[in-house]
Formats: sequence, structure tokens, C-alpha cells
Amino acid sequence: MGGNFNNEQIEKFVLGLIEEKAEGLDEQDRMAEKDRLASILNDKIEDAIAETLPDDKVEALNNLLDEKGDDATEEEITALVYGSQLDINDAVKKIMDEFREDYLKGEI
Repeated sequence: MGGNFNNEQIEKFVLGLIEEKAEGLDEQDRMAEKDRLASILNDKIEDAIAETLPDDKVEALNNLLDEKGDDATEEEITALVYGSQLDINDAVKKIMDEFREDYLKGEI
């Protein structure tokens, strides 16, 4: 996701969580945990975005993915999602806050 919540920001966020909770991990385990958490969080964010999209945007996104599949660029997807004039920042912030709380409680 470009522009608002990209992979670099997600990785920075989850590395911060790991530093808060998972002291004593070696570098390999830290990176594995980062990848695991980033994947889970990314899925949660994508789900939240999909839930906020109006039906016509969901259909346009599905058409783009059907047409281009893995060749659909991040820029094309981002333009479609963020071009929808939705305020998804609040939804994403809520997901990230809940994710942090759940992780620190040991629920993730």
C-alpha cells in the first residue's frame, strides 16, 4: 500500500512491538517474528480497507486483479483504494492499535 501505510511503515511498527515484548531474540528469530507479524497485520489492514470500500470500488479492484493478477502494480491498487476518497486512516489506526494490544497480551 503506497502513500499511507506501506510495508516499510508496517515493518517499523512490528519491529517496535518486538522490541517492547520479545527481548532476548537472536537476529534470525527477530526477523522471522517481524515477517510473521507484518504478514498478519498487513492482512488485517487489507481486510479493513476492503470493508470500507464501496461496492463499485470492490468490483473495480476485483476486475483489476482478474485482468492483471500478480502483474497489478502497487500503484494501481493504491490509486484505486485511496482514490475512493475514503478516510481509511482511522480504520487502519484502529487495527494497528488493536494489533499492538493483542500482541502485547500474547494473543497473536
